[in-house]
Amino acid sequence: MPYRKTANFRFDSIASLLLLIAFFVALFFIVRGVFIVLTYAAPVLLIAAFIIDRSVVINYVKWLGGLVKSNPLLGIAAIILSLVGYVIVFPYLFLKAIFKKKIKDVQQKYEREQQGELIDFEEIESKPNFEERLELPRVEKRKPQEKRSEYDQLFD
Repeated sequence: MPYRKTANFRFDSIASLLLLIAFFVALFFIVRGVFIVLTYAAPVLLIAAFIIDRSVVINYVKWLGGLVKSNPLLGIAAIILSLVGYVIVFPYLFLKAIFKKKIKDVQQKYEREQQGELIDFEEIESKPNFEERLELPRVEKRKPQEKRSEYDQLFD
């Protein structure tokens, strides 16, 4: 006896479908708003990334140049995609620069904890206090001992 299940569209499934469509429409407008904001903020983020850690931006440009040298077609495509997608690339470079700065700060903090921190100090002139004198115990002269064995005579 075969088991056959039929799909009946009821009000529940239509409401779920409308809710799913409404969710994706809302998600579209949210993402669109984020991209509009990033369109205006991206150049500022690139400048900030260059200020925070210029090696991130320079290494990205070097990577693109190396890609052009090794595979010209792919390199040119990467440059075009970087220019078209600057809205994503510039914030990525900014976040990478911040991340590298945080790592550097944590490493420096760890090194300071391990090696200690140099502090400023003042040299204070120390004047000897002649009022207090150190008294040494008196040394008593010892009487020479008689030599008792041949071993003692070896040191004479």
